[in-house]
Formats: sequence, C-alpha cells, structure tokens
Amino acid sequence: MDIGIIGAGIAGLSAAIALRRIGHNVTIFEKSCFKNEIGAAITLTPNANRILERWNFDFEKARPVDFMQYRYLHSETLEVCGREDLSGVQERYGSRMCAYHRVDLHEGLRVLAEGEWGVGIRLGCAAVGVDADKGEVEFINGEKVKKDMWIMADGCHTPFLPQILKESIPTTHIGKSVYRWLSPLSLIRTNPQCAQIWDPSLPSGFVTFFNPRTAIMMVTYPCRNSTLLNCALFHTTRPEESNAEGWHSNSTHDHVLRELDGASAAVKHLVLQAEQIKVYKVTQRRPSTKCYGGNVLCIGDTVHYMLPSHAQGGAMAVEDAGALEILFDPKTYTHSPAALSKRLSTFEKLRLPRTATTQIMSSLNPNLTMEGLERQVGDIRRFYAGELVDWPRGCGPWSEAIREFW
Repeated sequence: MDIGIIGAGIAGLSAAIALRRIGHNVTIFEKSCFKNEIGAAITLTPNANRILERWNFDFEKARPVDFMQYRYLHSETLEVCGREDLSGVQERYGSRMCAYHRVDLHEGLRVLAEGEWGVGIRLGCAAVGVDADKGEVEFINGEKVKKDMWIMADGCHTPFLPQILKESIPTTHIGKSVYRWLSPLSLIRTNPQCAQIWDPSLPSGFVTFFNPRTAIMMVTYPCRNSTLLNCALFHTTRPEESNAEGWHSNSTHDHVLRELDGASAAVKHLVLQAEQIKVYKVTQRRPSTKCYGGNVLCIGDTVHYMLPSHAQGGAMAVEDAGALEILFDPKTYTHSPAALSKRLSTFEKLRLPRTATTQIMSSLNPNLTMEGLERQVGDIRRFYAGELVDWPRGCGPWSEAIREFW
C-alpha cells in the first residue's frame, strides 16, 4: 500500500517503522520543521520497549535510565513514606521499564525510520482538511494528496476527529496544571540532602514528593544516562496560567517556589537548578467509540489521549504501531478497499478495549481529579467487562497489581 501519516511524533514515527518493516510505502507529513526539538522526559514501560527491541532500536544512543524503584517522600520532612520495588520488572515482563529524554527517543525513532527503513518525511506540511471518504488530505499550501490509507498521528490537539470519526468529544481542562523542568543532577547533588536521595549507588527510579496537608505532588525521575532530572509539579491552575496553550508555555522559578511553600529546602533546590520552567494545563478527553473512518485510522494521543499517571500515553502509541505491523502484513493481507475496511475494523475491535480502558483508568487519580466518577464507570463498561484493580482509585500506579493488569 501507499500510506500517508500525519505527524512525525512518537506515534507517527512508530507507525512508519512498523509499516515499512512489512514492505509498505510510507510518507510522513509533519507540520513543523524540526528546527528546535524540545521536550521533557517520557517513561516507556515493557509493553512498549518490547516492540522497540524487536525493531532493533538503538537504546545505547537513546540513553534511557532503567527504573528499579519508586519512592514516596514527604515534601517537608523528606521521610520515605513508601517504596515500590521494580527490580524484577524486566524478568517478569520481558523488557525494561525506563525513561528517555523525549528528544532522544524521538531522534532514535527518526533515525530508524529514515535511515534504516527509508521513510520519507515531508516537513512544513500542515494538514488543514481531511476527507476520509475520498481518502484525501489537504495541506496548507493547497496541495491535496490521496493515499491507499492514511494514519492520523497529529496528537491530542488534532482538529480532525469530527471529520474522520463523525463524533465530537471535547477536551476539557480539569483545573490542574503542571510546572515542568529539567535540572542537571550534578547541580542537584550539591545539596547534601539531595545527594543522599539521588546517590548514584542507589537503584534509579521515580521519587515523588507529596504532602497530604497541602495536596502537593511533585514527580521526579532521571533521564539521559542519569545526567538530568525530570521534574513535574502538579498544582491548581492559577489565573495567570489560564491562557497557557500547548506544552511549552513559559513560567518562572518564583511561581514554582510559591507552590512549594513549606517544602524542604532540598525540594526547592531542584527548582533553583533549572534553566527554564514550562507550564501546561492538564486536560482530558472521554474515549472515542471509534478509531477510523473511511481509509483514515487514528492512533496514539490523537484518539486515546490520557493523563500521565500510568505512563501509558507513549506506550499505547507504540502498541498501536505494533498492531499495524501484524494486521497489515502482506502475508495475511491483500489490499483492496473492502479488505482495508475489514482490517481497520479488526484493528478497532482489538485495540479500543485496551486503549479506552487504559485511558479511563489513567484519568482517575485522587491527586489530580476524581471528577465524573459515575460517568467514568459507564464509559469503562462500554469497552471492558473484566475485573478492575481496586476501582476507582486504582493501586499505586506502579504496584504489582496494576503492572499485572496492564
């Protein structure tokens, strides 16, 4: 098949690799020009890393950090209030659980797509319209392109779902925002207490600071060969953040420190080592009941956008690509419009129960939102009839029970 993909993020690049591996012609259309790649860290769990291993992804160049534990520390006293052992994850699930700098993961996928598999990437091509029935996408320069199959991987802010799926599901703000930043671990360790918390001899992994009194929650974890610490502080959206759009709005150190009033000096030290602070509003969307229309398939955050509580956003995108590689293998698939429609229906039946259930479970977190619980129960039962782990609160996001569930 001649396949077009809208978006060269993690989902789009992964889909391109998967489809080229089974012989299809693939072109990616990306609205940006890749001039200034930015981003924070991203965690991929074994369900995604297994697929990357099969693709011979270059983990060494991507420099991820393997996670061996999850620690919960009180933000004022630094007392360790809980710990989850992750050292057996790779043996149990067949692959690693690790964190990447998003730029490094993206670059690794891009090198694999372009370098090894010859995927064409057209930059500066912003899609402005989609006709799913005609299999045609219009771009900002007026060009209209037809393909045997289109894959929409343009992310959670896509404007095209109503045109493709014939349903309109709004993205809503939950009243929370996230300050995020990266700090060099070499500078962080200049604080004696931080040096103890991030002692290189200790198993690497998550450190979450929380305070029941103030409802503070700050998640941290290392990336890029443990040279950088990714930090995310969840907080109630402030008036000056109400107009923040996208992932890269600027904020200030003072704004973060204001939220950390009463926290240990070691916790505040993490903020002071950052060059810049970004802020984004936390939003969520109810699951779509479909993932394709005509010859256009939606994958990744485009169709199953989820909160980061269980680190499954990127993982589900890679899983989507893995499913494409199986379902559209020419050994079992001969292209025709009728065959495509049937196979897309199979993709939807296989993937929607898993992605929608993951999306809903990720959307409920006592530290973020429990809004619309009754509706969420109804939503999840449209897709999944099995047992839910400690519903609706869920266990700790990395507990053994929840790992087994995913």
